[in-house]
Amino acid sequence: MEIRKRFFNNIAVLYITHNIDIDSAALIEETGRLLKEGVGKILCNFANVNIIDYNGLSILSIAYKNVINQEGVMKFCDVPAHIKALFKSARLDTVFEMHADEENALESFALSAKVDRLTLRRRFKRIDANIPVKYKVGLSADGKLSRGKAPNISADGLFILSEHTHPASTHLYMEIGFDNKQKPLALMGSVIWLADRELQPHSYPGMGVEFINMEKRSQEKIIEFIDKNITQRSKT
Repeated sequence: MEIRKRFFNNIAVLYITHNIDIDSAALIEETGRLLKEGVGKILCNFANVNIIDYNGLSILSIAYKNVINQEGVMKFCDVPAHIKALFKSARLDTVFEMHADEENALESFALSAKVDRLTLRRRFKRIDANIPVKYKVGLSADGKLSRGKAPNISADGLFILSEHTHPASTHLYMEIGFDNKQKPLALMGSVIWLADRELQPHSYPGMGVEFINMEKRSQEKIIEFIDKNITQRSKT
């Protein structure tokens, strides 16, 4: 992967070429550097991207969430059809904001400034935790459940640290124990990425899971848990 950069007013445009894969951690580094320099509007042009594999999808998701968590805005443009299909299979097509071309994408930043982004920030607000998780392949509770821990969770998904991982796109039934006094929260999810031993040694073995078929009340419970714990930690 190669990255060429230019600025349009206060927007950083990143022209990405070749493949986004396990060797593409430079994208995380570049977006992190821009945030430190005070550049919070980033547009990635995918016109010359050939392939994004699941390791690359993980790197792209990390970079995107880092920008959102720093109250920035990251958008994509000129995304090839086969990459859009990958985003859809990973259920990220409703998360990533994509535009047909660079001109429209640049114009959209002016409109984004007028939009209340509180809901989006809350969706991507992620809290470090150590939550017990039970899970199995499939979308029902029938069968033996594997055990793991969720070191972090957001309203869109969680990371499960466990020796028992499953391939990307695998559907999981999960039981998340927020409180010993309450019944575990039953949720469905889809594996969207697996931790890499070299790239993410502290997260290996483990898998990132995107929630699917989630009821509104279940998502509200997760947001309440996150907001409550962030508030409590800020007082300590």
